[in-house]
Amino acid sequence: MGEELVPHPDLGVIELVRNAYDADAPTCSIELHAVELPGGRIVVSDTGDGMTVDEIIHGWLLLGKSSKTEAKLTRKGRRKVGEKGLGRLAALRLGRYVTLITRPRKTPGVQHVLRIDWHSFDVVSAVEDVELSITTMPTDEKPGTKIEIDELSTEFRDRDVERLARALVLLTGPFPGPSDFRVDLNAPEFQKLASIVHQSFFDDAEYRIVAELNDDGRASATLYDWTNEPIARGGHTEVSSAGSERGDSPLAYFAPAAQFELWAFVLNANAFTVRGSKHKVADVRGWLKSVGGVHLYHRNLRVHPYGDEGHDWLDMNLRRVRSPELRPGTNTSVGRISVIDEEQRLTPKTDRTGFLETPEFVELARFGRNVLDWAAKELLRRRERDKGKKQQEAGDRVQNALGKLQDTVNRLPPHQRRDVLEATNLLRSAFDERVRAVEDELLLYRTLSTVGTTTAVFAHETKQPVDLIDQASAVIARRAARLLQDAYTEQLSEPVETVQRAADSLRTYADIPLRLLHRRKRRAKVVDVNEVATDIVGLFGPHLEGARIQVELQLVDGGAPVKATVASIEAILANLLANATYVFTQPHASGAAQRLIVVRTEVTPDAVLITVMDNGPGIDTAKLPLDDIWLPGATTREDGTGLGLTIVKDATRDLKGEVFAKAIGEYGGAEFNIELPRATSSS
Repeated sequence: MGEELVPHPDLGVIELVRNAYDADAPTCSIELHAVELPGGRIVVSDTGDGMTVDEIIHGWLLLGKSSKTEAKLTRKGRRKVGEKGLGRLAALRLGRYVTLITRPRKTPGVQHVLRIDWHSFDVVSAVEDVELSITTMPTDEKPGTKIEIDELSTEFRDRDVERLARALVLLTGPFPGPSDFRVDLNAPEFQKLASIVHQSFFDDAEYRIVAELNDDGRASATLYDWTNEPIARGGHTEVSSAGSERGDSPLAYFAPAAQFELWAFVLNANAFTVRGSKHKVADVRGWLKSVGGVHLYHRNLRVHPYGDEGHDWLDMNLRRVRSPELRPGTNTSVGRISVIDEEQRLTPKTDRTGFLETPEFVELARFGRNVLDWAAKELLRRRERDKGKKQQEAGDRVQNALGKLQDTVNRLPPHQRRDVLEATNLLRSAFDERVRAVEDELLLYRTLSTVGTTTAVFAHETKQPVDLIDQASAVIARRAARLLQDAYTEQLSEPVETVQRAADSLRTYADIPLRLLHRRKRRAKVVDVNEVATDIVGLFGPHLEGARIQVELQLVDGGAPVKATVASIEAILANLLANATYVFTQPHASGAAQRLIVVRTEVTPDAVLITVMDNGPGIDTAKLPLDDIWLPGATTREDGTGLGLTIVKDATRDLKGEVFAKAIGEYGGAEFNIELPRATSSS
């Protein structure tokens, strides 16, 4: 059991450190000697209360029983963190030999020594057949315990030492407040990490959340800004319903009492400058890389693996991807949920890797997620309030500035006043023109947002009748074929198949806006244009097939990486595909027998080139000059919005790229060329 109880050797060492905490030790030190190979040595020493002979025999040596279950509080009032004593056995089995040296506070001036050779257990029938003897001798040393584990059966690899160092540094946490337990490890990794973790950057947080779950399962939370002023408070109903789309609120959480604190950071230089911070953003980012995430503390000691890299137990990053507005992630925040759990409602796993997923633990995690959701909503409300206030203040400042300028001009001599007035009027005219342009663009994108929202709603509602059409046509086809037999094939099969193809096209119309509006597609990252192009063409597939349009993908090998959002690349390609598809479905005099759209990607050392072209009639420059096709509202279609190519150009410009159009391109129809900066490994 001891050999296979824990998955990593460092977890065994942590168990001995937790034993030192239970012994009221103010300090505990770990020494690693030649552990990089089997046969090494570990020494764990503490300055705690030590053990008497009776405590060694009836507690320390007894498998499956621990004195921790008998006395909940230590002499100093600490709540003991162990249960079965199995973790200690796992640690002791790391090597062949174990030497226990302990000096009890109850009987000062003596020390007890016990040596165990685990090989002696391999040649007996039962554990009790091995006789263990405790030697007692006088000593001048202060109370405490030392455990020496020799001839380790396994090596401590670099990642084991790094994991041990991080676990020890975070055992009592980097958080504000006093700590009466200090741990030290004689490893360079520990000293380096400790120097990083024990820096205090909490004052640089953009906001702080403090929440409580009381003994009755009722939650409350307070949100503080960077000046430590409360900006929002929530009771149980507000907090517990925050994570529910329907606003459901449980009467109480079925979990032990807990406290939740979280510090969230905005990692940009401007935010630090506004607060007058003395720290660098890079330093805070490095600190969060070591300590970031929400950790779980049970009876004042951290529980592995909650908050470790890759163990986002509150789904912070997932929620941030789905809704990135003002939400913290594991790399931009640090927090802790602290639980005393006097009634032992949380059940530790036997391998010491956290707690079992009991209803109590699930509810505790739910409390943490609800608090984060509540804070995100409150921050959004605050931002909306501030936005209106800032707009009003900005307008007032402009009017005040103009008034002061006019007063200054009026005080000038008459021969200077005319020239200055002319210059200021030109400046004002240019400023007003710029404001109008920004307002027009804002109105355009508000309109697009309304169109997108409305389209998404109708697309969602359209799917049900489309499914009914599909099901009904299938029933008609099946029954008619049975009743009419050969006559069905001659008279009805083609119209029914047309209805089914039309239903597939309608389903495509419903799927396209819903797919394009997914939230996760709005996060900037390195995007492979080839993957997006393949996905978009597949999404348009049923509609293109119904219109008898063939799409040829000429994608460069090795990928076409750009720094963008999936949504922006999709906006470019979807609008160009939609335009080409529309042209093919309209009657025109010169049209190729085969309807073809080509999507091509190429790469250079600095750029990714995207070309979308077709063999349709091209762009009719007699109706709309080539330079005007990008203007909002400019279109040759009677029912067109004139926004598609505007979106293409704006999306390309936002990505620091360029877009060009040819009225007659390589395949005889319209051709669009987009050039975007190529993403490098540093991206």
